[in-house]
Amino acid sequence: RAMKRDGVRLKRTLHVTFVPDEETGGTLGMKDFVGTERFRALNCGFAIDEGYASTDGAFRLCNGERTKRRVYFHVSGTPGHGSLLLRDTAGEKARKLIDKLMDFRSGELKKLEDNPELSLGEVTTVNLTMMSGGVQSNVVPPE
Repeated sequence: RAMKRDGVRLKRTLHVTFVPDEETGGTLGMKDFVGTERFRALNCGFAIDEGYASTDGAFRLCNGERTKRRVYFHVSGTPGHGSLLLRDTAGEKARKLIDKLMDFRSGELKKLEDNPELSLGEVTTVNLTMMSGGVQSNVVPPE
């Protein structure tokens, strides 16, 4: 509306799509649409998305602003009975790895806190989202 009100004239037609499953890697939205003749007929020369998270109500448009990277770690160690204090266990190794990830995450959060000019999209987001291991409560797992 603001562009129209201000008399902005674009060199190409502006197409706006609203699709489900917008996350990078999503398979239920744009992925299917871009494979259609209908999409090809739009003759898109440039694509932007809704941008990064906003805490001030602004709706920013971005191009190539982020990518999702799933990282999988497989940690193995000394297995044994849960009553033993074994060395070099998978849990010990996983803790060291998690500490490094969380230290990095804390550093990115500190950047945001220390610089009000930065926004969430200008730092690297790191989150531990899934973890599994072991099959029995009284056994130190091998991984």
